[in-house]
Amino acid sequence: MRKLVLIIPMCLLLLVGGCTEEKDEMQRELGSVLTDIHEYENKVGEYENQLASLEKKEQILFDKTVDFSIEERELIESGVSRLENYLEERRQLIDEEQEVIAGGEETAKRLTSLPDVTSEEGTQSVLTLKTALTKRYELHNEVIGLYKDLMDSQGVVYELLIEENVKRVELEEATATVNEQRAKLEDAIQVFNQSTLEVNSALKETQQVESE
Repeated sequence: MRKLVLIIPMCLLLLVGGCTEEKDEMQRELGSVLTDIHEYENKVGEYENQLASLEKKEQILFDKTVDFSIEERELIESGVSRLENYLEERRQLIDEEQEVIAGGEETAKRLTSLPDVTSEEGTQSVLTLKTALTKRYELHNEVIGLYKDLMDSQGVVYELLIEENVKRVELEEATATVNEQRAKLEDAIQVFNQSTLEVNSALKETQQVESE
């Protein structure tokens, strides 16, 4: 299927890199949390790259498979078998990615238990950052759910390709469902990407406050 819009990775600027013995405990803890989140984000990026590679291979194979004639049934069945293998690989990757996202979400909760800060502005900036991160993880899970729905609808199309008595209208309806699911996913990714910008803005504000 057509390559999905990639999720923009969050460019976290880590406070921990600038911490010294003189920095207060709150800054060190905040830097530690952001470092851990950054590591989770890197892992998510790796999964996204693997998924994009599989999607590209799957799309090429799909295009070849649907070009076979009815008389080339064996080739169609072989192609569908490989398509289903790609689909299963993507399901495994997305499940693993979801586990990584859950880890990042749990790490973000540590922001609530940071040591007291020295200013009201610092407290508010950390709360704003936590709120932005929480929203982003919620949206990320929504994206994952829609991606799984898309894979399910793609699987239906693959099954229909090898069904002997399948009607053209059934394939058209199944394909339309895939396109609808893809559109929902792409809309959700755009919203998610916007939330990433909000996190980056909140992070910048937190850094500015804590460096004063």
